Amino acid sequence: MTRGPRAAPPARVDLHLHSTASDGTLTPAAVVRRAAEAGLAGLSLTDHDTTAGIDEARGEAQRRGVAFVVGAELSANEPGSSVHLLAYGFDSADGNLQAFFTRYDEDRRARGRAMVDRLRAEGVELSYEDVEAQHGDAAPTRAHVARALVAGAHVSREEEAFERYLSRGGPAFVEKREVVPAEVFEVVHRAGGVVLLAHPGRMFGPGRVRRWAAEGLDGIEVFHPANSAATRSRLRALVKELGLLESGGSDFHGPGTRRSELGTEPVPARWMEEILERCRG
Repeated sequence: MTRGPRAAPPARVDLHLHSTASDGTLTPAAVVRRAAEAGLAGLSLTDHDTTAGIDEARGEAQRRGVAFVVGAELSANEPGSSVHLLAYGFDSADGNLQAFFTRYDEDRRARGRAMVDRLRAEGVELSYEDVEAQHGDAAPTRAHVARALVAGAHVSREEEAFERYLSRGGPAFVEKREVVPAEVFEVVHRAGGVVLLAHPGRMFGPGRVRRWAAEGLDGIEVFHPANSAATRSRLRALVKELGLLESGGSDFHGPGTRRSELGTEPVPARWMEEILERCRG
């Protein structure tokens, strides 16, 4: 029997990527090049609380012929928990949104110094300059502090830094400024974008997702390395129930990090198209 030509695999995208604009180890342009070389049809750069890498990434995507959607991973919190929110399709030049990002930047720098102070109180001889050597022009994150601890031989690996010092409840953990999820929804919506809950399978039950959806949450990151098959099935049922958008990505941070490969999640290109359609609508 003669077989016809094999169908091309469906186009895939990665909508959760980090660069040196926050706590990744590759520049924004290098992230895009790696995505193109991996055969991805599209991507979003979602650095933490910043749009500093957007222009560089968008320009490289245009040169490479890769679809690109503006993005960022924004920090929010509720009592006892951090809430990470993926914003897509917003106007990155929006004044209110940029003022929001400026406050994030100021808070991250103050938080970085406070973490160093707490580490020194624990007897760890670490300076803020040691942390600056890791984050450069980007605002510091806990990952940068962890890398400084590794570089100074205070711990053997980044995971140990989090286990001993930097995880919630640890001696050097410092909470971010108070930003409730509804505040993020409002600011991003006013800038023409949408907001999806990042890696919800790790900590958030359906009750909270339903409440956030009533407050303005637009969707859920269904495909993420931390989400099991059972979790993905549960989240997709919740998406259908609430009429939410779907997203997914590798949470890539670059070579030498815990998530060092991009394009690992089977995220269909149509999810990216649906996100953009919602922004346009």
